[in-house]
Amino acid sequence: MLILKAAALAVVTCVITLILKKEQPAYAFLASACGAVCLLVVAADRLAPFLDWIHTLSDYGITGSASCLLQVLGIALIGQFASDLCREAGLPAAASAVDLCGRLLALLQAVPMLESLLDSFSGFLQ
Repeated sequence: MLILKAAALAVVTCVITLILKKEQPAYAFLASACGAVCLLVVAADRLAPFLDWIHTLSDYGITGSASCLLQVLGIALIGQFASDLCREAGLPAAASAVDLCGRLLALLQAVPMLESLLDSFSGFLQ
Protein backbone atom coordinates (compact mmCIF):
# COMPACT_ATOMS: atom_id res chain seq x y z
CA MET A 1 0.00 0.00 0.00
CA LEU A 2 3.03 2.27 0.24
CA ILE A 3 3.07 2.67 -3.53
CA LEU A 4 -0.46 4.05 -3.43
CA LYS A 5 0.58 6.65 -0.86
CA ALA A 6 3.65 7.54 -2.90
CA ALA A 7 1.60 7.81 -6.09
CA ALA A 8 -0.96 10.00 -4.32
CA LEU A 9 1.79 12.27 -3.03
CA ALA A 10 3.26 12.51 -6.53
CA VAL A 11 -0.11 13.38 -8.07
CA VAL A 12 -0.83 16.03 -5.42
CA THR A 13 2.64 17.49 -5.95
CA CYS A 14 2.07 17.61 -9.70
CA VAL A 15 -1.29 19.35 -9.30
CA ILE A 16 0.16 21.92 -6.89
CA THR A 17 3.11 22.49 -9.20
CA LEU A 18 0.88 22.99 -12.23
CA ILE A 19 -1.34 25.44 -10.34
CA LEU A 20 1.62 27.45 -9.07
CA LYS A 21 3.56 27.38 -12.33
CA LYS A 22 1.28 29.95 -13.96
CA GLU A 23 1.63 32.67 -11.36
CA GLN A 24 4.60 31.75 -9.14
CA PRO A 25 7.17 29.61 -11.02
CA ALA A 26 9.66 29.80 -8.15
CA TYR A 27 7.12 28.38 -5.71
CA ALA A 28 6.20 25.73 -8.26
CA PHE A 29 9.80 24.56 -8.34
CA LEU A 30 9.95 24.53 -4.53
CA ALA A 31 6.73 22.52 -4.34
CA SER A 32 8.13 20.03 -6.85
CA ALA A 33 11.42 19.73 -4.97
CA CYS A 34 9.64 19.30 -1.62
CA GLY A 35 7.44 16.58 -3.08
CA ALA A 36 10.47 14.77 -4.45
CA VAL A 37 12.27 15.00 -1.11
CA CYS A 38 9.21 13.65 0.69
CA LEU A 39 9.10 10.69 -1.69
CA LEU A 40 12.80 10.06 -1.11
CA VAL A 41 12.27 10.12 2.65
CA VAL A 42 9.46 7.56 2.33
CA ALA A 43 11.68 5.34 0.18
CA ALA A 44 14.70 5.75 2.47
CA ASP A 45 12.60 4.70 5.43
CA ARG A 46 11.99 1.36 3.75
CA LEU A 47 15.70 0.77 3.08
CA ALA A 48 16.48 -0.46 6.61
CA PRO A 49 15.69 -4.17 5.91
CA PHE A 50 17.79 -4.05 2.75
CA LEU A 51 20.73 -2.52 4.59
CA ASP A 52 20.41 -5.16 7.32
CA TRP A 53 20.57 -7.83 4.63
CA ILE A 54 23.70 -6.21 3.19
CA HIS A 55 25.28 -6.33 6.65
CA THR A 56 24.54 -10.06 6.87
CA LEU A 57 26.58 -10.52 3.69
CA SER A 58 29.66 -9.69 5.75
CA ASP A 59 29.21 -13.08 7.43
CA TYR A 60 29.87 -14.66 4.05
CA GLY A 61 32.88 -12.49 3.21
CA ILE A 62 31.16 -10.48 0.50
CA THR A 63 31.65 -7.07 2.08
CA GLY A 64 33.87 -5.48 -0.57
CA SER A 65 31.66 -6.07 -3.57
CA ALA A 66 28.44 -5.34 -1.67
CA SER A 67 29.87 -2.08 -0.40
CA CYS A 68 31.01 -1.15 -3.90
CA LEU A 69 27.59 -1.93 -5.36
CA LEU A 70 25.85 0.16 -2.70
CA GLN A 71 28.16 3.09 -3.38
CA VAL A 72 27.54 2.86 -7.12
CA LEU A 73 23.79 2.65 -6.50
CA GLY A 74 23.94 5.68 -4.21
CA ILE A 75 25.89 7.68 -6.78
CA ALA A 76 23.39 6.75 -9.48
CA LEU A 77 20.35 7.67 -7.40
CA ILE A 78 21.76 10.98 -6.17
CA GLY A 79 22.96 11.90 -9.66
CA GLN A 80 19.57 11.11 -11.18
CA PHE A 81 17.76 13.12 -8.50
CA ALA A 82 20.04 16.14 -9.00
CA SER A 83 19.70 15.87 -12.76
CA ASP A 84 15.92 15.77 -12.56
CA LEU A 85 15.92 18.83 -10.31
CA CYS A 86 18.08 20.70 -12.81
CA ARG A 87 15.75 19.76 -15.66
CA GLU A 88 12.75 20.84 -13.59
CA ALA A 89 14.43 24.19 -12.96
CA GLY A 90 14.91 24.66 -16.70
CA LEU A 91 18.65 24.00 -16.77
CA PRO A 92 19.15 21.18 -19.30
CA ALA A 93 22.89 21.82 -19.69
CA ALA A 94 23.45 21.47 -15.94
CA ALA A 95 21.28 18.33 -15.93
CA SER A 96 23.40 16.79 -18.68
CA ALA A 97 26.58 17.68 -16.80
CA VAL A 98 25.26 16.09 -13.61
CA ASP A 99 24.28 12.97 -15.58
CA LEU A 100 27.74 12.68 -17.08
CA CYS A 101 29.45 13.32 -13.75
CA GLY A 102 27.30 10.69 -12.01
CA ARG A 103 28.04 8.10 -14.67
CA LEU A 104 31.77 8.76 -14.53
CA LEU A 105 31.84 8.62 -10.73
CA ALA A 106 29.85 5.37 -10.72
CA LEU A 107 32.25 3.86 -13.25
CA LEU A 108 35.29 4.97 -11.26
CA GLN A 109 33.77 3.58 -8.06
CA ALA A 110 33.25 0.20 -9.75
CA VAL A 111 36.83 -0.12 -11.07
CA PRO A 112 38.16 -2.13 -8.06
CA MET A 113 35.32 -4.61 -8.41
CA LEU A 114 35.93 -4.90 -12.15
CA GLU A 115 39.64 -5.51 -11.49
CA SER A 116 38.86 -8.32 -9.04
CA LEU A 117 36.43 -9.82 -11.55
CA LEU A 118 39.09 -9.75 -14.27
CA ASP A 119 41.62 -11.32 -11.87
CA SER A 120 39.14 -14.09 -11.12
CA PHE A 121 38.56 -14.72 -14.82
CA SER A 122 42.27 -14.76 -15.61
CA GLY A 123 42.88 -17.18 -12.74
CA PHE A 124 40.09 -19.41 -14.01
CA LEU A 125 41.47 -19.44 -17.57
CA GLN A 126 44.98 -20.39 -16.45
